[in-house]
Amino acid sequence: MRKIKIKAKDQTPLVILDKESSIMEIKGYSYPDEAHNFYDDIINWFKEYSTDPNSNTKLTFDFAYVNSTSIKFFNDILKKLDSIAAAGKQVQVEWYYSADDEDMQQLGAVLKDFHKVPFSILPKNITKENNGKQKLF
Repeated sequence: MRKIKIKAKDQTPLVILDKESSIMEIKGYSYPDEAHNFYDDIINWFKEYSTDPNSNTKLTFDFAYVNSTSIKFFNDILKKLDSIAAAGKQVQVEWYYSADDEDMQQLGAVLKDFHKVPFSILPKNITKENNGKQKLF
């Protein structure tokens, strides 16, 4: 199965989907101008993955900001993970948020409520870079 690695840009998240190494993460900012074009490959990857998933699947979401259009695609991804879990495979979703970002925490809670997959909502550890600025990712 092919790997997907998309570098983060101003409006789009970093995406790593690698079945072989069991790394699945989407993080950064998600408010692409053409969300369908951006997420189409990602949704197709999860469709293919769900036909022959690893025995253990963990997906990490870690966002600073998302728009409502992106959330629709997150739901599509989570539906695929729901079906994998329903088939008896181990699945875990980790949703990270900044401790001071109630909106992202609440979005994680809403997504958790709508899906059956085991879903953890976790505060991020924010570290300080040498110049004193917060480093989120």
